[in-house]
Formats: sequence, structure tokens, C-alpha cells
Amino acid sequence: MKEANRFYSSLGLLIILNVIIKPLWIFGIDRQVQNVVGTAVYGNFFSLFNFSIVFSFLLDWGLTNYFNRQLAVNQESFVTKAGHFLSIKLLFALLYAFVVLSIAWLSGVTQWNLLLGVILIQVLTSLFLFFRSIVTARQWFNTDAWLSVVDKVLMIVLCGSVLYLPAVAGRITIQIYLLVQITCTALAVAIVLTVLLRRGIHFSFTINSLLNKQVLKPALPFAIIVLLMSVHYRLDGFLLARMHKNGAYEAGIYAGAYRLLDASNMAGYLLASFLLPYIARQWSEGKNIDKVILNSRHLLMVFSAAIITTVIFLAPWIQQLLYHNNDINAIMVLQWCLPALAGYSLVQVYGTVMTANGQVVQFCYIVLLCVILNIVLNLLLIPEWGAMACCMAALISQGICGIATMLYVQKKSGINIHFRSLLMYIFIAASLGGFYYWASVTAINKWILIIGGGLFTVAAAILFKLVDIRKWRNILTQQNL
Repeated sequence: MKEANRFYSSLGLLIILNVIIKPLWIFGIDRQVQNVVGTAVYGNFFSLFNFSIVFSFLLDWGLTNYFNRQLAVNQESFVTKAGHFLSIKLLFALLYAFVVLSIAWLSGVTQWNLLLGVILIQVLTSLFLFFRSIVTARQWFNTDAWLSVVDKVLMIVLCGSVLYLPAVAGRITIQIYLLVQITCTALAVAIVLTVLLRRGIHFSFTINSLLNKQVLKPALPFAIIVLLMSVHYRLDGFLLARMHKNGAYEAGIYAGAYRLLDASNMAGYLLASFLLPYIARQWSEGKNIDKVILNSRHLLMVFSAAIITTVIFLAPWIQQLLYHNNDINAIMVLQWCLPALAGYSLVQVYGTVMTANGQVVQFCYIVLLCVILNIVLNLLLIPEWGAMACCMAALISQGICGIATMLYVQKKSGINIHFRSLLMYIFIAASLGGFYYWASVTAINKWILIIGGGLFTVAAAILFKLVDIRKWRNILTQQNL
């Protein structure tokens, strides 16, 4: 019980911090940069950024997830190998840069300054995540919660100065934006490394036998997962910029909608980063994890239902608020992009369970089939449908992936799906849609409408016992961390 309370209370802190900080970054900084530099310019940056993420598996080969899982289970024996894993990652950074630059040259990429910048960001981000994985595996959850926002806090301060004080710092360009991201990510790496060193984690670098089979063979399935997930999430933006006749602009429109999807998926990503070491340890000790998994799914799916319904009904207002235009195409892209969040959420929960339980190869097969489907749909639809094609392909493939992982976990691990709650999610979404439709004819202020929708969702979740307020309040006030 104490372990569960520590998990939930730290998860609460992590979510609170990220709900405060990351929306400020996404909507106060990143969105405003797109508005200032222009849709097409930002679209080029977005496509290259996604392109760099697709090949980011070369930076890691699954070592971070593998090391995180093993360290969570065998803390004392595996912590001494941290320097060995770090040495391998530094070598992989060189391989990653070479491959990305080579494929970019073959693809006809010409914005080399942008590409070099996003490559450096990915290398630094990979190091940051590796160091953070040690923090979570050691179950220093409170520390990890604060580290999860440190890079964004730095970016808000520096980018905000340039964006909102142009008379002092000068007008922002996409190059300045890139430079600020590089600087802040490097500072974040330095901060987390300092935390580890002060807590007694030391890195002894080894030169001989860096790439041995004992390390790489078990980590290979994790590398494949990273590759497949990166392709599934990010390749569409690059294909869109290259295949559509107005690719840069379409990519910019898609970036605007994807920003909301990415922000909404933040809760799932954060939950997954906590679930992986927690479930791995609980599973290795033979403890029951049904309740934690079900509560996690309730949290994400109710949240997803509320976000999806809100965006579908209020898309014109959201588009005007964020991007200062009423582009019908952009509004439709927004409405079609966000429903993929439901599939994302299921994958975050059940994909993490499969990874933590050692069912990585099976997870690879599921994701591979969905990736193939996603690529085929994008290749067929992008030339005619542009950004809408990316939304439709993601909705179909992510939905199938989420359902497949959920059914597999139920069948092979005996985790209860609780089918009645799936119907409750649909009912909550439909009821919230009815509320928005009714309120739309009464000319209620949209901010009040969204607050009302949020209260309605929370009330419905409590009524259907998907959320137990007393239990969460007790958990979040625990001080035994």
C-alpha cells in the first residue's frame, strides 16, 4: 500500500507541474512562434523536426527503456553499469547524425542549418531522458516530477523574452527559436546530471567491449519499439511536406492541430514514464497491478473523451483563439486530428504494461502492422487530401493499435478490461457533446462553457465511480516520499 501511495502522490505532483508548465510552453511560446514566423516557415521546421525524431531510435536502440526496466528490478547490480550504457549512447549519437544527414541529402533537404539544429536537440534530449530514467528507476518520483519540467521552464523564460520583448531582445526567427531550444536542453542535461552525481550515481566510462551482445541483444526489441513508435507518430509530417503540392503550408496547418494532440497526449506520456518502472517492479514481486492499470486507463480515457468532444464542438473558436484565422481547412484538420488521442491513451497504458512485463516482441508485432497501415494510408491519401490524410491515417492506425494492445494484455496477462467502463467513456463523451450543443444556442461565453464542460466531465466520472475523490485526496496528501 505504501508503494502504491508513493506512486500516486508523485504522479499527482508530476501531472500538476506539467499541467501548469507545459501548456505555457506549447500555447504561450511554440504556438506564438508559428504565428510570428508564418505557417509555411514553421511547417518546414515541423517536418524536419519530425524527420529527426523518426530516426531517434539510432540514438538509443532501446537502451534507455531496457536499462530503466532492469534497474527498477535489480537496482544495486545495474546502477554500476550506468557509465557503460552512457558510453554506448555517445557512440550512437555519431551514428544517428551520419544516418540522418545522409538520408536528408538523398531526400533533397536543403535547410541544413535547421536540420543540424534539430539533430543536436535530439541528441541532448536523448541524454536527458537517459539520465531521468535512472531517477525514475530508483523511484525518486518527486525529483523526477520537477525534472520533467525544467527544460520547458528555461525555454519559457528565454523564448518568452524574445517573443514578448522584441524591443529588447529583437524579433524572433526560426533560427533563434532553434538556438534557444538547444541552449535550454543542454542546461537541462547539466541539471539532471548534477542531481545524479550528488545522489551518489557515478559514471565510469569503459572503452573496451562497448558493444557486447549481453547489452545489445536484450535491448534490441526496445530499439524496434522506439523506431516503430517514432515512425507511427512522426513520419506523416515529413511525408506531408514532401508529397503534397503545397507541402510546407499543409505541414504548418497539421502542426497547428498536432500541437493540441501532442499537448493532450502529455498526460499519457507522463503516466507511461511512471508506469514502466513501477509495473516492472510490482510484477517481478508478484503483486497485483489490475487496479493501478484500470485507474490509469480511467484517468486517461475520461480526459481524452473530454478533450476530443471539446475540440470537435468548439474547433472554430479554438482556431481563431490560437491562430487568429477562420481557415475552414485548418478547422477540419483540428476536428479530425484530436480523436486519435483515444488510441494514443490506450497504447500508453497497455503498451507500457506489455513493455514492463517483458512482452516487447509481441508489442513490436502489433505496432509494426499498425505502422504499415499508417504509411500506406498516408502514401495513398496525402497527394489529394493533404493534412486531412495524416489525421485520418492516424485515427485509424492508432485506434487499432490501442484496441489490439488492450485485448492482448487481457488475454495473455489476465488484466481485467472492465468492458462496462468502456461504454461509460462513450456515454460521457456523448453527454458532453449534448451539453455543448445545447449551450451553443444560448451564446454562453466559451471560457465559461469549457469550465462547465470540465465540471460536467468530473461529475460524470465520479458518478460512474471512475474517479474516487476521497481516495485520490488521501493519496495526494501522503508525505512518506
